[in-house]
Amino acid sequence: MMFKISVRNGLLFGIFFFAAYLIVSFLLKNQPVLEGIFVFSMIAILYSLVAICLYLATITSAIYGKRTQLAWTILTIAVLTSVVGNILWGILVLTNQNPSNTLANILYLMFFPIFLIGILVLPSSYSTNRQKFKRYFDIVIILFSISLALWIFLIVPAFQHYNGDFSSLIFDLMYIFGGFLLVLAMLDLLFNRIYKEMYVPFLIILVGVLVLITTECVYVYQTIHGTYVPGSPTDLGWLIGYLILGLAGISMYTHQKIDSDNFIIDYISGKKTYTITPYIALGGISMAYISLIWAYNTFNPDLTFLEFGIGILIFLVISRQFLSINENKHLYSKAQEEIILRKEVTKSLRNSESAYRTIFENTGTATVIINDKNLITLANTEFVKLSGYPKDDIEGKMFWTDFVVIDDLEPMLKHNNLRITDNQSDPKNYEFRLSNKLGVIKNIFVVAVIMPGSNNSLVSLLDVTKRRNAEAEIKKSLKEKETLLKEIHHRVKNNLMVISSLLNLQSSYIKDKQALDIFKESQNRAKSMALIHERLYRSTDLRRIDFGDYIQTLSNDLFHTYMQDPSRVKLNMNVENVMVDINTTVPLGLIVNELVTNSMKHAFVNDHKGKINIDFHKDGDLFILIVGDSGVGFPEDLDFRNTASLGLQLVNNLTGQIDGKIELNRKNGTEFKITFKELYK
Repeated sequence: MMFKISVRNGLLFGIFFFAAYLIVSFLLKNQPVLEGIFVFSMIAILYSLVAICLYLATITSAIYGKRTQLAWTILTIAVLTSVVGNILWGILVLTNQNPSNTLANILYLMFFPIFLIGILVLPSSYSTNRQKFKRYFDIVIILFSISLALWIFLIVPAFQHYNGDFSSLIFDLMYIFGGFLLVLAMLDLLFNRIYKEMYVPFLIILVGVLVLITTECVYVYQTIHGTYVPGSPTDLGWLIGYLILGLAGISMYTHQKIDSDNFIIDYISGKKTYTITPYIALGGISMAYISLIWAYNTFNPDLTFLEFGIGILIFLVISRQFLSINENKHLYSKAQEEIILRKEVTKSLRNSESAYRTIFENTGTATVIINDKNLITLANTEFVKLSGYPKDDIEGKMFWTDFVVIDDLEPMLKHNNLRITDNQSDPKNYEFRLSNKLGVIKNIFVVAVIMPGSNNSLVSLLDVTKRRNAEAEIKKSLKEKETLLKEIHHRVKNNLMVISSLLNLQSSYIKDKQALDIFKESQNRAKSMALIHERLYRSTDLRRIDFGDYIQTLSNDLFHTYMQDPSRVKLNMNVENVMVDINTTVPLGLIVNELVTNSMKHAFVNDHKGKINIDFHKDGDLFILIVGDSGVGFPEDLDFRNTASLGLQLVNNLTGQIDGKIELNRKNGTEFKITFKELYK
């Protein structure tokens, strides 16, 4: 199973590591050489793993910028110096050489300044020059206070009682000084400069550094008093400190964050502009003052030195206070400006609120404001009139849905939810039915919008009950008129069919062929007009009919009327289903009737065979009707625009009636082309 990198697994590894370290060290206690090799090997392994963890953090820190990645690179290098120092130290110890004051000790010591550089390289938040100088003063005060404490409790006792190598002692004291300096940099980083995403890693680093410096202080104290024993529990402090640094690298690599409910993150986030360094400085001064009292009561010879040091601290504190006083003056001036600005803003808000309330009350429509729970938080006078309830009974007590008719409630709730979750797709206006206090149902037109910066909705309501009732009456009247108009078309069609039948009956008494043809033509003209009225009667649109379908029906009827031998002539129709106004269809239908009738009567004499082509389509705004045949052709000496033929006279007159243009093509038979635009739309 592949090992997953996580803080939890890293912590478990650390527990197993220390358990193995302690157990094997105990088993090898009687074999010092093997024990030394094992101990230094385990330390080298742990430090190397810590360096790898920081390297992984370096890789993942690239998302925060090159400067952050550089900082983690420097932190990794700092741990690597400890790795090399440990290896050299182990070699010197195992070869019975004194590792003190050697390159190994220098490499160990270099960890602190290199690590400090890495901390300082991290990106800083913006701060004014005054703020920077105040922090510098605080750091100097803290360092000076720590130096006094170190001088009294470590350095002076060391020079008075220590019998070992003083250069080694100086190295140890430098460890402590470097550790305290690193802690100060870490505190300044965490409270003033760090990105929120890196709180956890650097909090863990701070804990690790505190463990290291505490271990070093205990080690130096034991060394001064001669109580330090190699292999004692004190030595584990360094291993634990470095292990914690490794956990910090893992937490950075895994982007671990503290839960927002955690006290620490709340404290740090809430105090982002707060700096803890002045309080640490105050603690350092207090510690120095306590040391002064202790030295005085114990007749310590360093009393004069302490007095001089505390005098310097007092000077630093007073100097810092000058900066604070100047800053306070500046802040006071800013506060006065802020107060004036707030007064102006408050006045402007009051004016805006007054204007808003005036508009809200005098829009001319019922208006309410509802929250995301559909509770009415504000209602104007018009809504009070519309609902029938007093304002005090509505605002903050009644819900918007209380007024909605039950059948309209579901779509209303859908609109309200959609307006909050996806305002762009919600229609801004719609209609519903409102039931007022007396139970009277009103038709309401609603305009609802989300108020900026909140989930509240501004809803305007317009009573359209009278308009809806009027529309219903108009629709009812219109329906009656449509029924009446259809009945008229039906009766006109019936009358035309009666005329056609009378002509057919009368024609049975006519012996003259010419007169009989005239009767038949009149009969077909009546049928063509009756067919139009039948189409209108059956159509849902009383103004327009599908003229393509009309041409097919009419042409087939004429074909069966005039063609005694249908096999001699083929009827080809290429017509589009185009809707044409009734004022155009009547004359156009008669034109089609005359042209098709002429082709069937005169084009195929003496058993001549051929075809009749009918084409009707629309090109843009232009209608095109073509009726042609491959028969004997139109006489060359005959002018179709000026002829005694009643049929052609009708075609010309009716074409003029629809403002059309007629053309005759005598090639390959006879072809009439009529183009026109619809006059009525």
